[in-house]
Amino acid sequence: MPLGRKSRIMVVDDENYICRIVVDTLGSTDYDIVSFTDPQKALDFLAVDTVDLVLTDLMMGEYSGLQVLETALENHPDIIVVLMTAHPTVQTAVSVLKRGAYDFLIKPFKLELLLQTVRRGLGHQKIVRDNLSLKSQVQFLKVVNAFFDTGTDINQYLEMVLRSCNAELLAQASAVIEINPGTGEIVRKVCETTFKDKASVVVDSQLLDQFRDTRSGAPKVVTKAKMVDGRQHYEILVSQPILVRRTLYGVINVLIESRQENIPAGQMDILLLLASSASSAMANQKLYSDLQQSYFQVISALTNSIEARDKYTAGHTDRVTRLAEQVARHIGWTEKRLVTLRMGCTLHDIGKIGVPDAILNKPDKLTETERKKMMSHPRLGMKIIRGIELLKASRPYIIAHHERYDGKGYPKGLSGKEIPIEGRLLAVVDTFDAIISDRPYRPGATVDVAVRELVENSGSQFDPKMVTAFLEVLRLGKLDLVKLYSREMDLSCLDEMPVIEMAPV
Repeated sequence: MPLGRKSRIMVVDDENYICRIVVDTLGSTDYDIVSFTDPQKALDFLAVDTVDLVLTDLMMGEYSGLQVLETALENHPDIIVVLMTAHPTVQTAVSVLKRGAYDFLIKPFKLELLLQTVRRGLGHQKIVRDNLSLKSQVQFLKVVNAFFDTGTDINQYLEMVLRSCNAELLAQASAVIEINPGTGEIVRKVCETTFKDKASVVVDSQLLDQFRDTRSGAPKVVTKAKMVDGRQHYEILVSQPILVRRTLYGVINVLIESRQENIPAGQMDILLLLASSASSAMANQKLYSDLQQSYFQVISALTNSIEARDKYTAGHTDRVTRLAEQVARHIGWTEKRLVTLRMGCTLHDIGKIGVPDAILNKPDKLTETERKKMMSHPRLGMKIIRGIELLKASRPYIIAHHERYDGKGYPKGLSGKEIPIEGRLLAVVDTFDAIISDRPYRPGATVDVAVRELVENSGSQFDPKMVTAFLEVLRLGKLDLVKLYSREMDLSCLDEMPVIEMAPV
């Protein structure tokens, strides 16, 4: 949902009492609700205004809920539409779902079911919007990466990121105005647009003046409503200050024409990332070090998005990273290699963005089709980071953490030392965390159970040297499992382990 706006829900039913019941039920929640007993008025509203979710009757005299569905999807591609009917058939249900409806409610329905359906639909919508935003951020990072590869000068670089900005934010025009932070004089203006009449809007120096006396990184947004072909549109001008250590270096101005009155949060994130990269470029070309933090922020955002969808693995990525880092230190990895490890562990499940929620959150055994879809996430992860040179070293973590030492894993069926060492390490700590962690349907197992699983599968599922290294880390107390898992841990099973001299891994 865009910043600063409640989710707007439209109710359409030719029975006035149905509209009143639905509006009264949803009215106690934090939604902006509009209702129509006249379907034509609902269609007109959909054509000119913003709507996030529609609840519509299927049969309304000469009108059909399918007309509402089609108009809604035509004007709002990510809208959630729920059909209501007192005369359900399997054929009808299948038909509306195939046409793009999100769900199907049978009258009379319980009001709690109505609330659950609305919450679930809006939750699904948010995830879709967030995932699209995160993918856009990855695309932007690919553009940034080209700067390192080609040694592009700052003017070409700014042109490049502005083109990316226009593409990802669907902007008509964008520009950077850079100043000398000492004198305040304008150093350069760079503009990208295919609408020549819009260029003067984004290069206007007065847009810079509003930030002269501020150290805040908050953007300024000006929105104007206008009619285009009989439909209401909004012209949104966003000015994002470019700051380096709280000192103004310039401003990025973006002009967007949209059916939406507000800019989605994800797009504002992209603009903020652009401003961050531009400020780094302006600060003596020290872009690489400054952008590393931006990379990690985007990586964390991607990870948080996945874990927000998969309620069974909240915090999994952070814990696995901490476990893996201690094992890597124990076997002598360098600090440079540990930086790559943190990035790789953080990204290892990024491919789950492409796995449906129903599979991620299914507590029961997966069907064969579902299992194959879940098993596709390493390859999906590789596709997501393809072309980003700075993430290249993360590839072994993404592609190989489900390989087995005996060759029975996936996706490539590698065995032994064919499996990258990064994948062999991650497979051990990934499994340990999965066993130890709490799940909604069962509490986390004991350390004894997890250790026994690793030992019994050493040489088949896991690299024996990696199992030995991990158990030695546990025995030496290099990991605070109590803090990591927020519960008491019985480590007595480790007392009988002999001290093992580690051979190089």
